[in-house]
Amino acid sequence: MVYTEKMQYEKQLQKEKYIKQSLRLIQNISYDIDDKKHRIHWILEHIKHLNNDTNPEISKAIEQYQSKNTYQKLVASKNPVFDILISVKINRLQDDNISIKPFFEISQNEKYDDLDFTDVISEILNYVKRNSEITLHIKGQGIYTLVELYSENDFYDYDRCKIESDLIVKKKNIYKDGIYYMKFLLKGTNDDVRENL
Repeated sequence: MVYTEKMQYEKQLQKEKYIKQSLRLIQNISYDIDDKKHRIHWILEHIKHLNNDTNPEISKAIEQYQSKNTYQKLVASKNPVFDILISVKINRLQDDNISIKPFFEISQNEKYDDLDFTDVISEILNYVKRNSEITLHIKGQGIYTLVELYSENDFYDYDRCKIESDLIVKKKNIYKDGIYYMKFLLKGTNDDVRENL
């Protein structure tokens, strides 16, 4: 029985190691693709500038390409699972005309690579209204993590926000000094919370 448990544990460790290696590879490929897209964007801007509207078809073709291939954001917090999954989520929201400025103050920590943790953040972002411009601020606070979204315009479907997760300790919506805030305090362990938002 002990041998079987040990083997299962070893298999789990190997699986996690393989997943992390795969995600690092994907992350490196993503950075490379992002870099190439960025270069293409500026090359096209330069061509458009050189064209100086002498050939409207060139300008039109470049604008059509740029409208379909927006510059993608990549998160780089040194937590590979978190970086990839949150980057994918932010770019999907961008496709829905939701502009997100990510601002992260988190260290390299395995709790951020936990799939339950990234799922909660993804679920939180599902309630951002279309055509919004928001800042997403994620800040580590000991065993807790503060996830804060804010904007000058009302951007969040407060009434529809029905996220069920044991990781969410507290949530608040605030309007202060002309800014709308949505705050979530997440925990990384089962310890009781003794802090406020």
